[in-house]
Amino acid sequence: MMKKIAACLGIGIVFGTFIGLILSVFASLAYSQSEYMPVSPAFMSYFSNEIQAMLGAIALWSAIGSIFSLASLFYSQTDWSVTKMTLVHFSVTYLTFLPLATIAGWTSLKLGTLLGFTLTFLFIYVIIWFVAMLRVKKELDALNKYLQDNS
Repeated sequence: MMKKIAACLGIGIVFGTFIGLILSVFASLAYSQSEYMPVSPAFMSYFSNEIQAMLGAIALWSAIGSIFSLASLFYSQTDWSVTKMTLVHFSVTYLTFLPLATIAGWTSLKLGTLLGFTLTFLFIYVIIWFVAMLRVKKELDALNKYLQDNS
């Protein structure tokens, strides 16, 4: 299990940093248009220079990637229902991602903003749950067909 956790952690750091970098380029193109801004102005204000802000962003992106990668291990609990896996994954990622998103300046703890963030997060998870249910149904159908053909 420790090897699985270490692998998830490594994958999370790499993918989190890569995705964060790509999204920061697109955000810079959309909002700044003339200069690269790796982080939001709110997050930048925590640092005294751009290099420190970039290192902070890398640490933040790595943490986010690690959270989601490690939380994916909940989906390997084969004795859990898809709904239980999704609810546990949702709870863990929401409760750990929300503080990081707030620190990054992507959301705030104001009621309206928090509600919008939560509804968006929830909407994404309904899609994840639906896709997971379809995948499990397909696997069960294939298993049932195999059992019928070999009985």
